[in-house]
Amino acid sequence: MFGKARLLHPTGKVDANMVRKGISRESALRLALIAVLSAASFALLYWFHFLRRSDAIFTHFFYLPIALAALWWDWKGFPVAVVLSLVLVVSHLLSGLEISLWMELVRCASFLLVGAVVAALSLSRRRLEEDLAAHAYALEERVEERTRQLQEKNRELEAYAHTISHDLTAPLVVIEGYAELLREKGGDFLGEEKEYLQRIETAVERMRRLTRSLLDYARAGAAAGEGSADVGNVLREVVMERFLDLKRKGVELEMAEDLPCIKADPYRLQQVFANLLDNALKYMGENPRPRIEVGWRAEGLAACVFFRDNGMGIEAEDLEEVFQPFHRLSTYGEPGLGIGLSTVRRLVEGWGGRVWVESAPGEGCTFFFTAPLHGSGGCGEGKPR
Repeated sequence: MFGKARLLHPTGKVDANMVRKGISRESALRLALIAVLSAASFALLYWFHFLRRSDAIFTHFFYLPIALAALWWDWKGFPVAVVLSLVLVVSHLLSGLEISLWMELVRCASFLLVGAVVAALSLSRRRLEEDLAAHAYALEERVEERTRQLQEKNRELEAYAHTISHDLTAPLVVIEGYAELLREKGGDFLGEEKEYLQRIETAVERMRRLTRSLLDYARAGAAAGEGSADVGNVLREVVMERFLDLKRKGVELEMAEDLPCIKADPYRLQQVFANLLDNALKYMGENPRPRIEVGWRAEGLAACVFFRDNGMGIEAEDLEEVFQPFHRLSTYGEPGLGIGLSTVRRLVEGWGGRVWVESAPGEGCTFFFTAPLHGSGGCGEGKPR
């Protein structure tokens, strides 16, 4: 009833006039209650001292208005204790009670002591609340500042990646063009030079893939678009794009039929599956029966999608390192920048999810990522399996 009120304007902003009116009404109610309790104290004093001619324990009632006044107004409420104490002494002298005046003075001292203690505690509490509010405000400002810095760094990283990608791609086009021209002009006159040209073209294609990976990693940290994605449809699109690679390695793919709809950008989800699939194909090893399984389970209002393969697996000490950018597991000696899985993590964290891996050497890997489940609108609902 007497707590601090937070009054909001219909637009969602704090209305200063409404706040002032709320505080004034609250102060008036508090003052009225103290007045009523003080009047009740005077009435009890008159009843027992002048009508009953006795001194009973009714004076314990005085602690109530004293404590409330000191609690609400700290030292400004302390005069209530002073007034009640003086009234008690004056009433004792006028009524001519037989009880010793020293007893009344002791009671008055206890009133003053209680008022002082409560006022000091109230003031200390108020200062702590102000300090806490100041720290909360400073923390909020710091978080906003760090967020701005992080966004600025992400923009710088994306701009840097765009620049690097463009600066590297342009010379590659020139090199590839001259190599193709040399192949056409040289024709049958080229001997072992044909092998050199093939190596040049292979290196150009590899450099193009690396620059594309760098650009994808930078874009993964940009603000995610809103929308919903059908996990099954997105995965089928990625599988169709990688169909020849899967067929060449003889990979058996098992996909749950009831994959859910999640709150995520479909393009970003496509990138996640593409990187996970490329990673599985790269580290499948010499398994005679390579296999990939994709399924999911419900975790409250989120979906946990798993991507499991039976490839070479990962050492326990490397499970977290695989998500670090530009970190490659030198044990396997596979080419690349080492940013495929770190791109996956940036993409998943971009829509508010988390990603992790469970693995053991020779037992394959199971990658998990989470995403908020979408409602029935726009995507079909599924049941976890």
